Amino acid sequence: MLFISDVHHGLDSLKLLPKTKEPLVILGDLINWIDYRNGDGIAKDVFGDANLNRLIELRKDHNFDERKNLWQDLFLDDPEGKQQKIEDAIERQYIDVFDVLKDYEVWMIPGNVDSLKIFESVKTSNVTNVDGQILKYKDNKIGFAGGGVPTPIKARGEISEEDFEVKLNKLIDVDIICTHAPPLVDELIIDVITNKKEQGWESLNKFIRIHQPKLSLFGDVHQPKATEWIIGKTICMNVGYFRANNHYLELSSIDI
Repeated sequence: MLFISDVHHGLDSLKLLPKTKEPLVILGDLINWIDYRNGDGIAKDVFGDANLNRLIELRKDHNFDERKNLWQDLFLDDPEGKQQKIEDAIERQYIDVFDVLKDYEVWMIPGNVDSLKIFESVKTSNVTNVDGQILKYKDNKIGFAGGGVPTPIKARGEISEEDFEVKLNKLIDVDIICTHAPPLVDELIIDVITNKKEQGWESLNKFIRIHQPKLSLFGDVHQPKATEWIIGKTICMNVGYFRANNHYLELSSIDI
């Protein structure tokens, strides 16, 4: 069983995945809104280079108030047309990803940039949204709780901490807990490139401390200070920024 996260329309990376008949688990963020390394993505295509560069600058500075103002300004002219361009681009990216993965059994949970409405409308028969489910794989029960941590950006895939905790607490009897974002631990949420704290789930940290699953698997933070952490008896692992480094986790490689 393979685990990846933060695909962000990384088609070349997907083509390098090993061929397997076992499930491929994607821990969210299939589409590429903005690649903060070079600016590629839907935002650039819709709003142009100058606006894109400003969006990146404000995001890296965590200047969410000014970013919100800029975002509102970008939609002053033809808001319906721009929204339609965004949704069309999201749909195209999902179709591209599903086409590359047509020979895999895919289990997926949503991340902060995913649009479940569009995802569900175009997903192929080999792709299953497993959010909120417990599935058994060999000797392990695996729980899945998707969604992005709420931020001032209010991305389309964000949910409240309260809603996430409700979903999480239906998954208490599992060996592995899979989420998009990490538990709220400084070392797991600090991005070493921006040297800033990103987002993590306080309720996931609490869940791990109480229920002690064998593994907590997640992505979301692209360049974390720590890719692994121990909470009690639980091994917490960021499975990697797949678009950038082709990194995947093979479950059989971990002694649990």
